Amino acid sequence: MNVFTQSIRFWETLHHLTTREDMRLVHLNEQEEVAWIEDDRREPYHLIRLSRKNYDWSNELKRDINKAFDQANKIRKKLGLRQANVSNIILSSDVPVDDYEQLLSQPLPLTSGGKKQFRTILIRLEELKHHLFPLATEWQLQEMPPYMEETYIVTSEQEEHILRTLKSAVRTSIKKREEKEKNLLLHGKTRLTFLLLGIIVAVYVWVEMNGSSMNTFDLVRFGAKFDPFILEGEWWRFFTAMFLHIGIVHLMMNSLALFYLGSAVEKIFGTKRFFVIYFLAGLLGSIASFVFNDNVSAGASGAIFGCFGALLYFGLIHKRLFFRTMGMNVIVILAINLSFGFIVPMVDNGAHIGGLIGGFFASAIVGLPGQKERTIKLPAFLVTVVGTAILIWIGFSQSGYSEQTSLVYYQMGVEAIEEEAFEEAHDYFTEFLKGEEHITHDRLAVDGRFLLSYVQIRQGDLKEAEANLIYVVNDVPDFHEAHYNLALIYSDLGDYNKAFESAEKALEMAPENEDYQKLYSETKRHIDN
Repeated sequence: MNVFTQSIRFWETLHHLTTREDMRLVHLNEQEEVAWIEDDRREPYHLIRLSRKNYDWSNELKRDINKAFDQANKIRKKLGLRQANVSNIILSSDVPVDDYEQLLSQPLPLTSGGKKQFRTILIRLEELKHHLFPLATEWQLQEMPPYMEETYIVTSEQEEHILRTLKSAVRTSIKKREEKEKNLLLHGKTRLTFLLLGIIVAVYVWVEMNGSSMNTFDLVRFGAKFDPFILEGEWWRFFTAMFLHIGIVHLMMNSLALFYLGSAVEKIFGTKRFFVIYFLAGLLGSIASFVFNDNVSAGASGAIFGCFGALLYFGLIHKRLFFRTMGMNVIVILAINLSFGFIVPMVDNGAHIGGLIGGFFASAIVGLPGQKERTIKLPAFLVTVVGTAILIWIGFSQSGYSEQTSLVYYQMGVEAIEEEAFEEAHDYFTEFLKGEEHITHDRLAVDGRFLLSYVQIRQGDLKEAEANLIYVVNDVPDFHEAHYNLALIYSDLGDYNKAFESAEKALEMAPENEDYQKLYSETKRHIDN
């Protein structure tokens, strides 16, 4: 068998493994005729080193085996296949003249079930079909390579033509696979991602121009998620909350995450599928927050975690490509974000986890471009519908009152007073006091009633304000501000005796207060006259 025919056997074998069996060519040295192939068709994955070598002595074979062993460790690490077995297959016409068999393994299927095994199998080209058969069985090849009969090769011109054809076919196969993987990662363009970023920034600017994104009262006014209002029928907050952000830092972090994650998901799934994934994940994130978090929440975090879920679904379908490209980075960043959510109390991990799960199932529903397998779509759709229905049922079964919602009402009431929105402040403090039984903070209920009385005074409801202030001073006798406000009310009502008594009590508790001194003097003068 001449050198051309030996090369033909190498290229025939390589062509069959990479083209007909769809294994992945990792590295190819055409001059030395050495190829590294990753069998990624099914788990457990393993590596094949295919080479054509001729040896005079066993020490040459030994050096080649040691070199292959070192290369195998590097390639394992590069591909993230640290536990993969390696088959070092050497096609040879001339074997060493001295003893070499102890350096080799037998061409029989691996039965030990171990990991990181490295074996070298030398196959004489004259016995190629016979000795390759057990390996073909182990590798679960669809068929044996259809080696060309030597009798068909008559001239050197034919040999050269066959070699050129095989090499060209292998190169074409490599390009097709690379193009296929590229298309999997770059199917669509990032139109919707940039549109969403533009809307989010525009909404932030709009809120800042008409209030403050750091203000709970303004956030709720512009559509943030707040459970009691959703229970009253404002379901649209599930969606509007996705476009609001709490401060510039929150906006910048989510915008940066959306730029990278959203772009990746939209490129993989395409714009239409990304639209479904983003908004379904955002919706499920908001619903999960509605069930598990009583605080006011806003932001695109649920939808962004949905992008994580979409990438994990891509990794489930294309595991090897996922881990060769973005896989470990996605998993590490996701783990850090989820851990941060469990450590920091203010982070809405309910929305994050809900969005993550929602994004995964939304991806399963819409599927990947060109994905032929459809059996998962209907179950994913049913699970999503049933899960969403259960969460909504649990959410709307809540009373709407808890310590956290009471604290939110209190905060919004204070902020509404600062913006002189007294009608809203009255409603918020009224709702706050309805949940008074849930409040465990010292004096918070008393402070809330005092602030409600202040709002009532500003609205002219002096009798209601009087009743609340009497309740306050009976509960906290040293609340001098309440005594002072009572004195003001009695003075406006013309009851100067009561006004004097309240002003006197306020002055006793804070004798240095000039307003108290002035009111005391005025009420005393009315009594003396």
